[in-house]
Amino acid sequence: MGTIDIQRDKEPHIRKLDLLFQTGRIVAVKIFPGHDTIYPTDKRLVPVYELCIKYDLPIVIHTGASSKKPEAAKYNDPKHIVKVAKRFPTLKIVIAHYFWPKVEYCHELTKPYANIYFDTSGLADDEVIEETGLDKIKKVLTLTVEQRPNSVVFGTDYAMCNIKKHVALIESLAIRREFKEMIFSKNSIQLFKLRLK
Repeated sequence: MGTIDIQRDKEPHIRKLDLLFQTGRIVAVKIFPGHDTIYPTDKRLVPVYELCIKYDLPIVIHTGASSKKPEAAKYNDPKHIVKVAKRFPTLKIVIAHYFWPKVEYCHELTKPYANIYFDTSGLADDEVIEETGLDKIKKVLTLTVEQRPNSVVFGTDYAMCNIKKHVALIESLAIRREFKEMIFSKNSIQLFKLRLK
C-alpha cells in the first residue's frame, strides 16, 4: 500500500503507478473522495483511470457518510461515479461501502452499469447498521447479487472492521451457497486477477 500524489507534478506518479501495475505489485488503485476534497469526475484522475483500463484492473472508490465528517458524502455520491462509468465503459469501478446509509439510492442509480462493482467493507459495522438499517443492507446486497452475481466482493476495511461480523452478514443473506462463495473469493480472484499459490 502506498500513496500517489496526482495534484502536483503527476507525471512521475503516473509512471510509478504504471510500473507497479506492470510488475504485478498492485491489483487496483483506491481513491478517497470526501477524505480528499476531490470528485471522481476530476480530470486529474483520467490518467489513473486509463492505467486501470490498460491493465484491466479496477479503481476502488471510497463512498458513504462519515460520523466525523458528514459533508464528505457530497464528493463520493454515486451520481459522480455513474458519470465516470458512462465515460469509461471498460473501466471496472468498485464502490466501497455501498454509499451507506443511502444504499437503496446507490443501488437504483448504479444497477444499469455492468462495469460497477461493490465491496462489503464496513457494512457489518455497528455504526453503519445503526445509520442504514440491517434489513436495508441485506435487501440491497441480495438484489445486487441476484441481478449480477459477479458484482459483489467481500471486504472488511481491515483492520478497521470486525471480519467475523462481515462473514456473518454474507452468511445471513437468503441467496444460493454458490453466490456466497462467489462473494467470499471467486469474484475477487476474477476482478483483481489474483494469482493464488
